[in-house]
Amino acid sequence: MKINLRFLYVLPLLAVFLTDRALGEFVFGTEEVRPLELLFVYGLAGCSILLVLSYYRRLERMMQLWFWLVIGCVVGLCLESYSGWGVWAKYPHVFSKFSVMLPLFGLYAYYRRYPAPSYRILVAVIFPGLLLSLVVFHRDALSLGSFLETERGFSVTSAYLLLLIALFCLNWYLTQGHLLSGLSFLVAMALIVFLQHRTVWVCSALALALNLALLALRVPEAHQMGRRLTLLGTMSLVLGMSSGLAVVLDNPEVVRKFIANFEDLQHPTTQGTGTFRMQQHEAYVPLLEERPLAGWRLEGFQVPIQMYDEAGDQVWPDFTGHHFHSFYLDRLFYFGIVGVLLVAFIPLFALGRILLRLTPLSPDLVALLSFTSTFFVFGFSYDWPSYLYGVLGLMLAAVSYQLHSAPTAPLPGRLHRRPTAASPIPA
Repeated sequence: MKINLRFLYVLPLLAVFLTDRALGEFVFGTEEVRPLELLFVYGLAGCSILLVLSYYRRLERMMQLWFWLVIGCVVGLCLESYSGWGVWAKYPHVFSKFSVMLPLFGLYAYYRRYPAPSYRILVAVIFPGLLLSLVVFHRDALSLGSFLETERGFSVTSAYLLLLIALFCLNWYLTQGHLLSGLSFLVAMALIVFLQHRTVWVCSALALALNLALLALRVPEAHQMGRRLTLLGTMSLVLGMSSGLAVVLDNPEVVRKFIANFEDLQHPTTQGTGTFRMQQHEAYVPLLEERPLAGWRLEGFQVPIQMYDEAGDQVWPDFTGHHFHSFYLDRLFYFGIVGVLLVAFIPLFALGRILLRLTPLSPDLVALLSFTSTFFVFGFSYDWPSYLYGVLGLMLAAVSYQLHSAPTAPLPGRLHRRPTAASPIPA
């Protein structure tokens, strides 16, 4: 009997997802500061370097250059640290801006060498894990009172991970008609709405729009998408009515809460947490303009906190790092325009190549592309969590495989009219 060991290929990706707060609570505990998690992150960085060096020949030339640029920046920081402070790594917080990128290269190298992971196994592990974490560690958030008081329970990064689950499940339902996948999509989207992270709402709307467009234009298996979308909408209405959700939504307080959330979305600079982000941006703009190209680097850690509360006190103590609510503001402050381009240029270039090349795509790759495309919107409100770099590495490996194996002929009209031969992309 031949044993299928393909489930093992998902383990490196699952290890990266353990850096998410909700999933990591099962392993590292629920404390605010978790030393074991820090050691685990360092271990991931070390293993990623070993993977890159082991499968270095499988990296595309562009990825090789990118990897050595990141390593060169780390070496430059070490030299700057030793020159200014007499130690090789004075402020690990600043060095972490580069070390957090290493799993990107590690997963890219791994999935260039081995087959793509089973996304069904990935969803079967992560989705129940997130639900169990919400029930076990954050059960107080699962109430109408918590919803009205905006006690979310989950962090924004954990809620954002639900979007990836929702996209995979939606695409499996629309291309294969699996009812369980459709129900899982509805549950994931309901949780995204309930957790009230407005940035995740915006990313979800953009991802779903791009996902449906790619399914209609680039996926041959989605020829029954319209009928299945209608059935999915009907199913959501039936479930909502039978579960009592309609009664909850008819509550005036719930209606007012949703109206307030949408008003915050319409006025992102004057209402809600967007006001804080705007104040932080205005406070740090003079520092950004002073060093726009390469940023403040290690000296930035010593710069006093620029944010003050209504009483005139600093929001955070000095020498604790600057807690930016924006990926772009964080990288511009520490490493300037060069730092932003070092992280974002290659993924944007890869997305542009695959989206503009009119060849068939698999449903899994469409979900992955739709999710990663929203990273650059998510970065306006929050810094990227560690697991996003792992997802980027997986996406870049999948795009590389697609570009080198898919036929170069353009799509003949609307692909979804009739089912065609199976896509060359593995499941």
